[in-house]
Amino acid sequence: MHRQLPTVVSRFEQAYGRAPVVLVDMDEVLCRWEEHFVATHRRLFPHLLIADAGQRESFDLFAGLTLEEQHATAKVLDEPSFFANMLPVKGALEAVQEMLTVGIDVALCTSPWLSNPTCASDKLRWVDRYLGPAMAEATVITRDKTRVRGDVLIDDKPSVTGRAQPEWDLVRFTYHYNRHLPGPRIDGWSNWQPVLGEILEIRTQRAQASPDELPSLS
Repeated sequence: MHRQLPTVVSRFEQAYGRAPVVLVDMDEVLCRWEEHFVATHRRLFPHLLIADAGQRESFDLFAGLTLEEQHATAKVLDEPSFFANMLPVKGALEAVQEMLTVGIDVALCTSPWLSNPTCASDKLRWVDRYLGPAMAEATVITRDKTRVRGDVLIDDKPSVTGRAQPEWDLVRFTYHYNRHLPGPRIDGWSNWQPVLGEILEIRTQRAQASPDELPSLS
């Protein structure tokens, strides 16, 4: 654990009167989504070529696909229990536990695939299996993450937009389709502590400079 993180969290709590809230995406941040997608695609549609995990150039799954390939992609994403059977990203479960240990209020924040009837329940089953029932209760499933209140959002999506002005700072979880973008990022779960600590420290300094403008997350 980064030796300064508990101190950073403590200073944040003193400035805001609450614990920092960190929102963590699931697919490709906690779950090995693309690896599972490629394996399922090859099982269901062995006659169609698909790039290996890590080789997709666009975040858009349907970009550049033929009609047949688009149909196959949709069928994979609609597969019952698809979202329940992914393996965890290396270091992800340990990182969430470390955040909780230092006093960070962690909530998972993930988007559903609306045409898959088991997607939402699959995601909750996954969380319950790997992180326990308390974290399953702290999971938010929404198409618009800008409406979810927090201090930091860790997400692999290149741009997280919606109808609200988000209160969180975006930390990108690095993948091939977002590595060209500027801004704070985590290159895997091995270096999350200093990145998160720096953002929380900046927010603490902002609060100390303007204490009358602190937002409430209650």
